[in-house]
Amino acid sequence: MTEDPQAPLAVIAIRQVEKSTGASRNAFEQAAALKALGYRVVILAERGRRELAETAGAELVRLKRWPFKGPFRRFWFNRRVQAWCRRHPPAMLVSHGDVETPDVVYMHNCVHLASQRIHGRDLPAGHEVAAIHDHVLEGGKFRRVAVNSRMMAEDFHDRYGIDESRIEISYPGYDPDIFNLERAATGREARRRELGIEDDTRLIGLITSGNFTKRNVAGFVEMAAGLEQRLPGQCRFLVVGKDDFAPYQRQAEQAGIAERFIWRTTVSDVETLYGALDVFVLPAHIEEFGRVSLEAMACGTPVLLSSTTGAAELLEADHADLMLESRDTDGWVDRLERLLIESDLETLGLRLSELVSDYSYRRQTEKLRVSFERLGN
Repeated sequence: MTEDPQAPLAVIAIRQVEKSTGASRNAFEQAAALKALGYRVVILAERGRRELAETAGAELVRLKRWPFKGPFRRFWFNRRVQAWCRRHPPAMLVSHGDVETPDVVYMHNCVHLASQRIHGRDLPAGHEVAAIHDHVLEGGKFRRVAVNSRMMAEDFHDRYGIDESRIEISYPGYDPDIFNLERAATGREARRRELGIEDDTRLIGLITSGNFTKRNVAGFVEMAAGLEQRLPGQCRFLVVGKDDFAPYQRQAEQAGIAERFIWRTTVSDVETLYGALDVFVLPAHIEEFGRVSLEAMACGTPVLLSSTTGAAELLEADHADLMLESRDTDGWVDRLERLLIESDLETLGLRLSELVSDYSYRRQTEKLRVSFERLGN
């Protein structure tokens, strides 16, 4: 890449940059915002795709990876980043949680809170991710911590004593060129045929990148069983993601609804899956944001979200009835039944697409640009 050698250097430190993850997309959005401000942007990572970084206007520099699992692996990455920055002093260092910085730390998860909500217990001492997060956040070298939701902000304020003035809520964005009403509607019929969905069948789906325990796929199967009793033969259920399907397939089989389920790994044209759905659900025990929820709404798909999903914060003012407690299976079944029988799903989908229009990739990148501009002054 041809760069202005006189331009100030901004470094984004993140262990992996692959487009399939929300954290990677955040890093690329940050690179674009920093580039627009006149920075020369370098992404320091252990793994990544150079062409994706270059598309965002950044140079990818790969750092040597510690080959063994354990807490030291992440502390090693922090050391490698600090060593690189001593040789090439940046005007701004953006950390994605595993690196100390005097500037801004972007946090993507609350590992302590997640363990408490999913497993009902605290993490063991020396947990790989918790150890580095505790080190960075308790150290307090940063000027600001950016988080994906108010839920995260409250946890960090309570857990680490970080003053609210140093915490910024930065909701992730979606790409409106991909996730929009037209693309979703255009692909709806073909995708439903490919999935084997009849015209008079309601399709309810949980689409995620993976981690089925966290996203509560077990709860989704329970909901499906309850809904099948109330609306026999009227619904099909789709689960998409990268994880082990087998335990949940056995659960569906034991509940007598195995034939009602469709299981798929992640796909590139996910917008057509959102378009094929009648309702998108995310009953996650905890989801620090849940960009898939935003994408579904942008496609005009009605959603039901757990109240412990960060994206549900966007629904609180006008659509609080679309939020439920993750373990309230009967409540989910009641709400789904009422949506399918009583609601105008098309009108609801249109309202939700309008609601999230302010969180498109372009608008969020502009907000990032303003945020970085304040930080740089």
